[in-house]
Amino acid sequence: MELRHLRSFVALAEELHFGRAAQRVFLAQPALSKQISALEKELAVSLFERDKRQVVLTTAGAALLEDARRLLTQADGAVERARSAGRGATGILRIGFIAPALYDLLPPVLRVFRARHPGVRLALEEMHNTEAVNAVRSRYVQLAFVRLPIEPVSELSVVTVRSEPVMLAVPEGSALAAREAVDLAELADEDMILIARSQEQELHDYYVTQCAAAGFSPRISHEVDRTHVALGLVASGLGVCFVPRSGRRVAQPGVVCVPLAGASLRLTMAAAWLGEPDSIVRNFLALCPVERQHLSTTRATPVASL
Repeated sequence: MELRHLRSFVALAEELHFGRAAQRVFLAQPALSKQISALEKELAVSLFERDKRQVVLTTAGAALLEDARRLLTQADGAVERARSAGRGATGILRIGFIAPALYDLLPPVLRVFRARHPGVRLALEEMHNTEAVNAVRSRYVQLAFVRLPIEPVSELSVVTVRSEPVMLAVPEGSALAAREAVDLAELADEDMILIARSQEQELHDYYVTQCAAAGFSPRISHEVDRTHVALGLVASGLGVCFVPRSGRRVAQPGVVCVPLAGASLRLTMAAAWLGEPDSIVRNFLALCPVERQHLSTTRATPVASL
């Protein structure tokens, strides 16, 4: 049973006039008559009684009409749902992200995306950098916001969305809190709070290397797994830690963020996805701030993140 035959049938059943029905479905009257005859032959019943003066539904035609309307409604709905999904207007978007992405990068993008694409369900999960990259590789998430550099991965596309300096978070009552800027070398005698190497090897090693370049080995008093934990320890007076500039938005009471004088520590964040992005991912990426294109994952100069 062809949908075009059902559309012609419903048009004739509602108009009860071949001429008007033919116009409604954009057919010539002989073509409409041919489709109705083909449908009657397929069903082996007469759907209409017609003579020169009138067209009347038969009992079989009346029985078919309700089901035909429902089938056409379902078919139209299926077509619209498919087209909507193709436009990225419906479906689900799974996003993995490192903590700094939620400071000030993702919130405005998420608000606009939700307003423009209310039919898309968002599923977000905070991850460590390596976890986020692996989540993209395994297709657990469609999109991840990660720290560069990352290991080269075949078919992994990357676009840089944010680059920002790293600052020093210090207890509010410390002498460093009143400074306009702190030289990295001045941290030689400070208790440092770092992300554990077991959690973020590249990040941990980067900070240690930067300290070594400034002439000292950091005195690591505590190792943590998340930025907010590090800030909590800073607020408790247990040491100082590095944070991206956007981390000031989430700094706890009792914490002051101070610029690092002359230091080139930076956080470079990127969006990463595998293969050809679908419509939903493209719609989301279109809302992200793009600072420069970086469409390969060859290693760059190490950068920092928390």
